[in-house]
Amino acid sequence: MIDVILQAFASIVLDPVTLGLMFVGTLAGILAGAIPGFTIAMGVILTLPFTFGMTAVQGLATMLGVFVGGFSGGLMSCMLTGIPGTPSSVATTFDGFPLVRSGRPGLALGLGLWSSFFGGMISAVILVALAPQLAFLGLEFGPWDYFSLIIFALTITVSLSGGNITKGLIAGLLGLFAATVGEDEINGVARFTFGFDDFKQGFAFLPVLIGLFAFSQLLTDVEDDKRAKSPLMSQSGTVVKVEHRQAILIILKRWVNLFRSSFIGIFTGILPAAGGSISNILAYDQAKKSFT
Repeated sequence: MIDVILQAFASIVLDPVTLGLMFVGTLAGILAGAIPGFTIAMGVILTLPFTFGMTAVQGLATMLGVFVGGFSGGLMSCMLTGIPGTPSSVATTFDGFPLVRSGRPGLALGLGLWSSFFGGMISAVILVALAPQLAFLGLEFGPWDYFSLIIFALTITVSLSGGNITKGLIAGLLGLFAATVGEDEINGVARFTFGFDDFKQGFAFLPVLIGLFAFSQLLTDVEDDKRAKSPLMSQSGTVVKVEHRQAILIILKRWVNLFRSSFIGIFTGILPAAGGSISNILAYDQAKKSFT
């Protein structure tokens, strides 16, 4: 196994063409993830035609660069506009956007970028060393395990609502209702379509997610007209300088939270049908409980 890892490492790092294509793919993924509504899957699909003239290693390296860069790019739009670019960056909106509006956009972006970097490195090392064992664990999950995981996710909805449990329950019920619209994936029975064929496809997760965040931001601006007219950042029109050094110091000072969130992401990621849209909420919930 070590020989395969060294061979793959040499094929990418020691080949300047492959390394350059990965760099371009990562940059394209960051730009795609920063656009609200532009999913990572779309970015990979748009990249696919450009890989037809490449070797297998170069094509995979480029598409993986787009895939990984898209996850990091999603935090930019959610911090700067309050609208998550990808489902995996939903939890970043809760604290990142207020930090930007308080006048620290450089620190917010630095924390997001370096947290993604350290978390990615930790997960990469663990997956390389324990990939077969983790895959076996993911395949052992059965129907009751998934049912327990979903129930646990619903309880987190109430946990994140803070002191207002009623709002948390209402938000959870609205999410469940939106997920039940359309044809059942197992039985094919139409639910809550009211005779409209367009409703049979159901509501896609990402448009509903972006719409809810944008609509809530719109209602907040309608309620407070002075805040709506004010710029998102206190220093509007200036170049944002990412505070790398301070962000790294803050992350390393809270290394326990870094490792805990990385392990939560790894465990959730190995489960079929689960991924960043669930793991970021779970990690945020545990981090919030540990610091309160």
